Amino acid sequence: MQLRIHKKWIAGGLVFLLVWVFPLSAFCQKASIKNVDVKGTNSVWKVSFNVENCFTNKMEEAVQSGIRTTFTFYIRLYQKRSWWRDRKVASARVHHTVLYHPIQKVYQVKLGEKHSPLVVSSLEEVKRLMSKVKELEIRSSSPLEPGAPAYFWIKAELDPVRLPLHLEHLFFFVSLWDFETSWHLEPLTP
Repeated sequence: MQLRIHKKWIAGGLVFLLVWVFPLSAFCQKASIKNVDVKGTNSVWKVSFNVENCFTNKMEEAVQSGIRTTFTFYIRLYQKRSWWRDRKVASARVHHTVLYHPIQKVYQVKLGEKHSPLVVSSLEEVKRLMSKVKELEIRSSSPLEPGAPAYFWIKAELDPVRLPLHLEHLFFFVSLWDFETSWHLEPLTP
């Protein structure tokens, strides 16, 4: 009898330890910034990067049902200072928006770094366009100080979905497919 009780405690403790050490969120795919490329001079840079794992099945279903979906990308340039807080030299925010037209069966994609919207017929092409920022121009408010290291902070997030007539209170589960990446640090090479 004592041996059976000890086995239950050991099994329960092992399950608790596994859940505590390996939470379920560790098995989920997390969106992240990858393939950052920075070109430019002391006052103008062109930044390109990809966001990986940013579309879930629920998000794809929402896009295909006609819900306007917007990704917002934040890019900030800082220069290190030894005794003070790092100096923000430049920042930019850009939006990528997709809207599906079910009657025409096409997607309208508006990229913030381009002025005219694109019309695309496949979801795979939409996912590729929405998750890639290509040569976004960043202009600094003042030139970088020579010799001091500088770096970019980059982040992406999905704007909250707004349903008409306050339906987000009724359909509270819509916020379950929101995402944001953690800040990605990209050093600026001289």
